[in-house]
Amino acid sequence: MNFKVLLVYCNTMMDNLIPVGMSSLAAALRNSNIDIELFDTTFYRTKELSGDEMRVRNFQIPPFQYSDYGVSYKKNNMEDDFADIIKSFKPNLIAFSVVEPTYELALRLLDSIRGKKIPVVMGGIHAIFDYENIIRDARVDMVCLGESETYFPVLCNKIKNGEDYWNTPNFWVKKDGEIFKNKLGQLENIDNLPMLECEIYEKERFYRPMAGKIYKMMPVEFSRGCPFNCTYCADFMLAERFKEQGKWLRFKSIDRIIKEINFYISNYNINYFYFVSETFLAMPKQQLNEFIERYSDIKVPFWFNTRPETVTAALMNKLKEVGCHRVSIGIEHGNEEFRRKMLKRNVSNSIVIKAINIMNDSGLSYSVNNIIGFPEETRELIFDTIELNRIVSSNSIGCYIFSPYRGTVLRQYCVEKGYIDKDFMTPDLNFESILNMPTIKKEEIVGLARTFAMYVKFPKDRWPEIRLAESNTAEGNKAFEKLGKEFLNKYF
Repeated sequence: MNFKVLLVYCNTMMDNLIPVGMSSLAAALRNSNIDIELFDTTFYRTKELSGDEMRVRNFQIPPFQYSDYGVSYKKNNMEDDFADIIKSFKPNLIAFSVVEPTYELALRLLDSIRGKKIPVVMGGIHAIFDYENIIRDARVDMVCLGESETYFPVLCNKIKNGEDYWNTPNFWVKKDGEIFKNKLGQLENIDNLPMLECEIYEKERFYRPMAGKIYKMMPVEFSRGCPFNCTYCADFMLAERFKEQGKWLRFKSIDRIIKEINFYISNYNINYFYFVSETFLAMPKQQLNEFIERYSDIKVPFWFNTRPETVTAALMNKLKEVGCHRVSIGIEHGNEEFRRKMLKRNVSNSIVIKAINIMNDSGLSYSVNNIIGFPEETRELIFDTIELNRIVSSNSIGCYIFSPYRGTVLRQYCVEKGYIDKDFMTPDLNFESILNMPTIKKEEIVGLARTFAMYVKFPKDRWPEIRLAESNTAEGNKAFEKLGKEFLNKYF
């Protein structure tokens, strides 16, 4: 009888894009003749609003209708469904993939099946950075400290064959009251990874909004890692963590990428791609040119993330010709000195403005991303970000509240400064500020996040009205609703 693994994807609610990590692991398990099933939390209502619903409410993206594509929240109880799949599938092992905001959701599911004698392993980016705390939890038996595609199938087959599985690289394992702290395994050659396993998902999981429309979308991983060292991102720490196991920044070959893209088109009828790369246009120039040349025969629309200093007119024109539909550009903060010192983003406002002007001239759809509520930020510094956004006048604005995730330099900074407790679990970045700072109150950050797009788009003589709309009071909410109707009519 085959070994059975129940994969549990603890996802933020309605974050509807096929996940690369879980899908890659699922394919690796299938290739090792391990039976898998998936329990996915995406369509269960676990909070009041999803991230996209919050962004619609704050006028950062146009309204959209998932229901036209059959995408809706499940009406069943999540814990009951979880118990049912365990009862019917009878897994030998339960494997969770978690990020920091969804770890408590994983524990909630485990609490619902107390008494079941099934080994539990935790993986994902949160497990990589919080493994020492996770392994001490009585509900958890193993933690994956690194990439899983090679070593997790090895672990499963060792358990199946009655071998010493507690000595598997990349895993800390509890056995008979002892914790076996195994070494990290070598990093993957991402060219050798299997095609993403998508049969485990419901068909509705392929649909995702983009600029107010819904597409059947698929991610394609171009790289792992980033050449930059932003303090609010985990990539710098990941590179440090795995420096003895290989180079963290890795690029797939264009041969493999084109093969993958054609596979997803032919097998899943994909009509839109998200190219997964921390900074897409930072890939080696020769490789980028090769991709553009070869993608000219495909031309399925796509979008990606990049930084202002990577944007050139020549590149944007070439990418548009071969199917680029949308680009997300990280501005993050409008004050040059603060951006350099606190965020380690060494780019001038003049380069940011030049990049956005190129985007405006290109005719491509694009958005600019901003973060507010950084440690030691003030209202005046937030308005520096608003002012820069007013200058560039982008056609879509993202404003997120800073989240001090484990594995980032700024997380350590916030703990050292006493802005958060060292054990604090960071929530979703769209909803609330959690830093206890003397420079600005949490409520003011939340109010500025919800009115950010209004401050950017409306004339300055409307700012007193917008200031009132920041407040979550009867009067403030009335002003927010009134301004919101006008914003929708003028800017969407």
